[in-house]
Amino acid sequence: MSETFWVALGSISTTLAFGFVAWQAYLTRKALKVSQLMNADAIRSRLDSQAPGVTLKLTPPPWEPQAWKPTGMPCSTWPPRHTWHFPADQDGANRLVLQQVLVLENLSDRRVQARFDGDLVVADENRRPAAAGVILLEPGETSQDVYLQQDFTIKELSENFTAKQAGQEPPHKVRGTVTVEDDRDNGITDRWELVTGCPVEPVPDRDGLWMIAPWHLTEGSGLRTLDFSLLPSRQRIHWISRTSGIQLPDPDGA
Repeated sequence: MSETFWVALGSISTTLAFGFVAWQAYLTRKALKVSQLMNADAIRSRLDSQAPGVTLKLTPPPWEPQAWKPTGMPCSTWPPRHTWHFPADQDGANRLVLQQVLVLENLSDRRVQARFDGDLVVADENRRPAAAGVILLEPGETSQDVYLQQDFTIKELSENFTAKQAGQEPPHKVRGTVTVEDDRDNGITDRWELVTGCPVEPVPDRDGLWMIAPWHLTEGSGLRTLDFSLLPSRQRIHWISRTSGIQLPDPDGA
């Protein structure tokens, strides 16, 4: 046979050998990744079983919305059938308060730390809203008087109404984040994100007048206009080391 044939045959053999090695390497990497994910799932399951039992619930928002007052909390109520006029009442003196009470309960036998961010407040010694900050919950203890609360001008809430009518996200929301951790470096972090928002509408046939959403014949109370949850979803982070910032990979392997 010609020398060209043997050269070609050698090239094909080399290519096949290289492909076989590459395929073996791929299978090895895949098996390693599967093994790593299985180990991560086992660690995740163990951390879940050891995590402190903590529940978070929210009460329904008060209806009708409250009236902000400079003297602090608790907020007042608006007179029945009160209306606001643009532009006279669109400044900060006529603010409406959207509010929910937050109940965080430590059902475990360990102390946990809860961090409240965003529009989560407590009443200070002068009954004025103050940032809720960080608290420790002893075993069996429940958080006291934490509010998801924010006040808005009628102009801001009218913008929420307009956005909702257009099928868009309201630009003005009450937002809060609760983060709960125990004292273990390789433990878990539970987090809840809270949102609510849009209780007013135009007065029919009265240009420039706005009112709190009234009772509807079929849809019931104006509470229907608010976007809120009584049992918000929890997001959980599993830590290999919290102090070093090392997390377990996501369950989907990302």
